[in-house]
Amino acid sequence: MISTIIIAVVTVALFMTSVLFLPSIGKDGKFKIYPLIPFIGGILMIFFGDLSLKQVLASFTENTSVNPIKILVLFLSMTVYSLILDRTGFFGYISGVVLKHTGHSQYAVFFSLYAVIAVLTVFTSNDIVILTFTPFICNFCRSAKIDVIPYLIMEFVVANTWSILLLIGNPTNIYISGAFDISFGEYFVHMVLPTVAAGVVSLLVMLLVFGRRLKKPINTQAEIHTINDKPLMTVALSHLIACIVLLAISQYTGIEMWLVSLGVAISAVLSSIVILAVRKKKLTPLSLAIKGMPFEIVPFVIGMFVIVMALDNAGITAFLAEHIKLGDGIFSYGFASLFSSNLLNNIPMSVLFSKILSVSPSMPDVYATIIGSNIGAFLTPIGALAGIMWSNLIKENDVKFSVGKFVVYGAEIAVPTMMASLLVVSALG
Repeated sequence: MISTIIIAVVTVALFMTSVLFLPSIGKDGKFKIYPLIPFIGGILMIFFGDLSLKQVLASFTENTSVNPIKILVLFLSMTVYSLILDRTGFFGYISGVVLKHTGHSQYAVFFSLYAVIAVLTVFTSNDIVILTFTPFICNFCRSAKIDVIPYLIMEFVVANTWSILLLIGNPTNIYISGAFDISFGEYFVHMVLPTVAAGVVSLLVMLLVFGRRLKKPINTQAEIHTINDKPLMTVALSHLIACIVLLAISQYTGIEMWLVSLGVAISAVLSSIVILAVRKKKLTPLSLAIKGMPFEIVPFVIGMFVIVMALDNAGITAFLAEHIKLGDGIFSYGFASLFSSNLLNNIPMSVLFSKILSVSPSMPDVYATIIGSNIGAFLTPIGALAGIMWSNLIKENDVKFSVGKFVVYGAEIAVPTMMASLLVVSALG
């Protein structure tokens, strides 16, 4: 047990240090270190902790909805359509069209971008929106000669707020829902009002925080990007819509969600190859889309899953389950998950809390935990994979923004947003 705790603590400490100070190495900075640290920690758990290789292999092959391989397949396959759409210029085109009609008012731009990012987050995922919109916002604000910080914060908050709405919006939603057999439709019904409450409150807080900066005029017009491959865009968009519809009815068809997403993703890739081949075009857009997928999540999730398994075997999760429920369970679990996301990252937190919640299951507590896993990303860059990617992207775009400022802005927005959402969950019962 002692060795398990030591390995877990050292792994988390090294992970946090890597994310904050040395996320990647190499001449082009493309080799990411932080995903490998949990993976190495997981291997050490098997050799020195309360876990055997046989137990790990059994968990990775068992036919359950919380099998980490199924979670990874579901999440990664959902990114395929969005990344292909990005390569066709779809996101830039939509944003440019919206911004062109906002005039010279920053408030109009702010609201317009909020709406676009919220809608796209709902139908793709928070990670995809961060990957595609962060460079766009940096370039737009630079050309418009306006302060980029309100827009970057808004993008990050919106992406990690509206990701609550659908089960596919965040890997944490997928994992925790799978652990408690929550269907796509059931999840949506229970999360609509809490998500709307979180969206409204977070918007109001951001307007209070950034109101003075948004009063300044914009000096340039937004550039409208063109769709560079309409047939390819049509293929990706139609497959994305088809996948969401099929996921929504998967509980009635009896086909597991990971199989649905994988099947549609394979169809999208094959259809894209055919469309490009028939027109005698290179496969470059498709290969770049696949290359851009967040594969770093694989060693990260596998490693953290193994570490949490070891903690569970050592009795740590049972101990936490006895002590975490203080007062109202909804608020206890909600804020505990929010703060734990910033100690462990929200993906391993979700694995850990699923174990804790299973000791004495309560669906309102489950939904509160999911909300905390999304809004927890506001507090520090290590709270979610989206935060890590966001931090790296703004550095690549020469935007100076310290971790301290991130925490200050995040706390101002996260606490009232979390309270509003949890109050709705509590009222719904």
